[in-house]
Amino acid sequence: MIRERKRYPLDTAAKLFPSVSRPTNTSVFRLSVVLTEEVRPEALQKAAEETLRRYPYMAVRLRKNELEETGRPFAVVQEEKTPCALFEPEKEEFLLRILWYKRRISVEIFHALADGTGGVMFLKTLLHCYFRTLGCTIDPEGKILLPDETPQEEEYENSFLRYYDGTKTAVHKLPPAFKIKGEPLPDGGRNVIHGVFRLDGLKRAAKRQGATVTEYLCALMAFAIYRECVNGLDDEPIVLSIPVNLRAVFPSCTVRNFFSIVNITVSAEQAGSLRAALDAVRRELRGKTRPEKLREALRESCGAMEHPVVRAVPQFMRDAGLRFVFAFFSEDVKTMTISNVGAFDLPKGMLPYIDHAESVVYPTERSPINCCLCSAGGKMTVSFIRTVQETGPIRFFFRFLARETGEEISVYTNDWGILNGKV
Repeated sequence: MIRERKRYPLDTAAKLFPSVSRPTNTSVFRLSVVLTEEVRPEALQKAAEETLRRYPYMAVRLRKNELEETGRPFAVVQEEKTPCALFEPEKEEFLLRILWYKRRISVEIFHALADGTGGVMFLKTLLHCYFRTLGCTIDPEGKILLPDETPQEEEYENSFLRYYDGTKTAVHKLPPAFKIKGEPLPDGGRNVIHGVFRLDGLKRAAKRQGATVTEYLCALMAFAIYRECVNGLDDEPIVLSIPVNLRAVFPSCTVRNFFSIVNITVSAEQAGSLRAALDAVRRELRGKTRPEKLREALRESCGAMEHPVVRAVPQFMRDAGLRFVFAFFSEDVKTMTISNVGAFDLPKGMLPYIDHAESVVYPTERSPINCCLCSAGGKMTVSFIRTVQETGPIRFFFRFLARETGEEISVYTNDWGILNGKV
């Protein structure tokens, strides 16, 4: 008797990504750790199999607006493609990849499957299984979903609906934002530039300005964009699109998507100095992440995506409508996405085996440079992904940051899009 494959409904945020994904907007993000020793592929393969048994709701494919167990074997692969490459759900059996290259272990996830927080949870279990396979005994310290545990329904619930109170809220359109322009990289390539440095100096620099690390780095990014990209004729604001983890306000242990987008507007005048940019970022970010504002954002998301009329229309009409909404309410109103995945919060016993972490958020057609932040073991990694040749704002960002923090920043790249041997 053939067992019926289990199916999981898409969460509220996940419903957008299959409709808008294409080669210039893959909706794929990457989470990585760089080890202190070379990756052993056989151990990683065994760890992947163990991890997917613990996360059966991640071993799925996309089928008619829902996720279905694949029932197929999963294989880890050596990294060959450029980061955040497109998934083709109608052809591929999984919506995630586990990659290795030299000392790096990476997980790439189609955003319909999980968000950054869920991805980190998955990666931590994968690492636990990997090191255990190598014979390492590491106390999980309650920080990891262990492979011997039984998966709970709360791990794959749609937390948007759990906290949605049914109130309808109008979605407001922001004015167009300044866009970074540039000459595309050849063959649709994506270049990633990572900067790794000690977190201590960054915390001190942010504290001197009375800011959090996220506020400080966002303000510096707006300042860098202004200095390197804006000319005197540009009057559109610089808008930084920041994903916010809703679990901090609405308790949830879901691995699925549970985030909201906060758009931080910095006028051209404010972006002309770091102090003014920081004042604008701090005021907007703190105001827009208050619990009542995030509840309002949750209502906007659910009111639109879960509306009975939207759910009733044919798929091809829904796809066209979602592509329009994405272009009009997301792409048109932002300059850059800055995603702070936060600390990976690894067990102490795992830290000696890991040099640092990385996170990469996919670029889009109208947001050709995006930025992602993460930390592990006292090291911060700022990662830029770009589809254009210009690197001016990235260079300015790292040079200014090194001067202000007093930290030595190790900058490296995946070599795609390097011009004359320089980043």
